[in-house]
Amino acid sequence: MKNTFYTTSMRALMICGLVAGGTSLSASAQAQTAAFEIYEGDGCPVGYRPLMAVEAFWAFVGGCDQLPYSGVFRLADGGSIDGPWNSCQQHADDTRELEYTLCKPNYELFDIGGTTFAVVRGGEQCIEGFELVDWDTASAYSDELCTHVGYWGIARIGGGGSIDGPGYGCGMRATDPRPLGDALCVESD
Repeated sequence: MKNTFYTTSMRALMICGLVAGGTSLSASAQAQTAAFEIYEGDGCPVGYRPLMAVEAFWAFVGGCDQLPYSGVFRLADGGSIDGPWNSCQQHADDTRELEYTLCKPNYELFDIGGTTFAVVRGGEQCIEGFELVDWDTASAYSDELCTHVGYWGIARIGGGGSIDGPGYGCGMRATDPRPLGDALCVESD
């Protein structure tokens, strides 16, 4: 099965019909996991990452009735979890191609001066409705923005540049050819 990449708004699957809809599922507070969603395909959209096995364990320790009954769902690192039909069993190394993935947000939203920004972890792309911060905006708010990048983080900004976290002194580069793991984004107009 091919991975499905969505360029339009991603929506969680409705449990009953497994059709695109807007249902999100909540994980256990004990695991400190954020809300997660079920996506079609063997991967997550930009700004999301697969649920880790330990997060799934804590989320479904009392049962996984929130999941579609007969589904099998991809987890991080090649793992999977069965739906209620098989008592929510987890599998550490599942090489099958699966139709669905349990995903959780992997970005941080924050506000500076009435403008919404996002740090998107795990790539150089922005979530829907956001674009890379341009050089002028990054320069104007560099002290505030660098604290959100992460202490030892380096994030992509517009024009191929980058901004460092506080551990690296909040430096900025107009061009940075290195592949970076995060993106600093601003809400699109």
